[in-house]
Amino acid sequence: MFGDSTLAIASNLESSIRVENHESDSEVRYSVVLLRGTVAADDASELTIVNTNTPTGSSPVKVLTDGKRFKALVELSEGRNVIRLEHGSASTSELILNFKPQTNPHYVRLIWMTDQSGETDFAVPDDTVTQDYANRLRTAALLMQTFTAERMKDLGYGPRTFALERDDKGEVVVHTWKGDQDKQDYYAQADNNRWWQQVRRWINDEHPDPMAKNVVLAAYTRKDPRTGKMLGHTALGGANLGLFGSASVFCWPRDIQSAMDVFQDGTAVDPTHVHDDSAFRGTIWALASTTIGATLHETGHAMGLPHCTDNMGIMTRGFDHFHRVFTFADPPSKQNKQPLKFSSEQEAYFSPVSASFLRWSPWFQLDDSTGVSAKSPRSRPNVEVDEAAKLVRISSSAGIPWIGFHSKDRIETFQEYGSHDTGSDDHPESIELTFDDIQQLKPGTEIRRIVVVDSNGEARNASLPQPSP
Repeated sequence: MFGDSTLAIASNLESSIRVENHESDSEVRYSVVLLRGTVAADDASELTIVNTNTPTGSSPVKVLTDGKRFKALVELSEGRNVIRLEHGSASTSELILNFKPQTNPHYVRLIWMTDQSGETDFAVPDDTVTQDYANRLRTAALLMQTFTAERMKDLGYGPRTFALERDDKGEVVVHTWKGDQDKQDYYAQADNNRWWQQVRRWINDEHPDPMAKNVVLAAYTRKDPRTGKMLGHTALGGANLGLFGSASVFCWPRDIQSAMDVFQDGTAVDPTHVHDDSAFRGTIWALASTTIGATLHETGHAMGLPHCTDNMGIMTRGFDHFHRVFTFADPPSKQNKQPLKFSSEQEAYFSPVSASFLRWSPWFQLDDSTGVSAKSPRSRPNVEVDEAAKLVRISSSAGIPWIGFHSKDRIETFQEYGSHDTGSDDHPESIELTFDDIQQLKPGTEIRRIVVVDSNGEARNASLPQPSP
């Protein structure tokens, strides 16, 4: 169909098939794009999308539609990608995207961790599920990368996202590494929260890399058939490590194009055989959404993000709705007997308080800044809390673009200074805030701590004095 050289091709702007979130001839820095758009017809269901430079081995593009609207995940090859969109009642549209891999040396590393036996199998409900853990983890990571880029762009920070480790062929790397203990030892550590600390020690001792944020899935997670208790199950992130159990990996998509099907799969989860971590919805689509979303949540903690107050934020239980960015309605579940349509405001995202912090993270800079002259050595900002003057003095010769304000266990609000565009130099080098200024940022909430980030992504925390009880 798309090989006909006589076919009339319209640009995205001229066509009655419109992609709304990507401009033709633009550059993207991640390999799977989400296309959102509309067709000037009553029904978009006949829409076909083909990348004429699709990567080897990619499946045909799955297009999800809702009336005139469509969404699709398109895999890109490095360089120029000509994407053609065709519908029976509209002229063919052509979208050109240029994929340029990131050069940022900071990256996210994917690790499938076995115990010392080296056994890689994960828990499954039955023998029909294939043990292709690498494909499932790789696909989930690509979805998280795409989700992050799209939601950062939606908030005005540009399509920034983290880099994934890739091999010489451009394939996302999934490491399979043996832990140094038996699974029974890990099970015992999980009971008293020492497991995360043990895995972090193992990573730092056996596989050190200061440029890596490590996403580790434990192959040995199981449900005890006798007690029903989960063994080796957690979701915990911080420092350079996000650690997760693998109890739900069986429902994760095996490749990008199957993701749309998984997020529409209303098959019931049998909690007598597997762990149902679906936020009480009890279906495959919900289980995949919650657990991939939770993986991104814990990766966010490893990036330095705290919990926030936004119910749709990834850093709250908004991660339950990870799938909504890629779909139009929640399929039936235990919580909704009929398909449940949602608005764009009900889709999960990195809330502004989180996205604005990630903008300055070294893991979100897209390109290697080595050799680029900085305004100053990469020292951390200075923060002086003057209790006598009831004042906080902040300074950094690199400039201060962002300050976050925290209550006891979460971030409450933030302030941005200057532009967040690449290369901007309008960030103040000094800021003074009175204690009253800070408390008035969110009246009724006790601000206990501030986090200051400079334009190099270096951060410093400072605690504020608390009123006497």
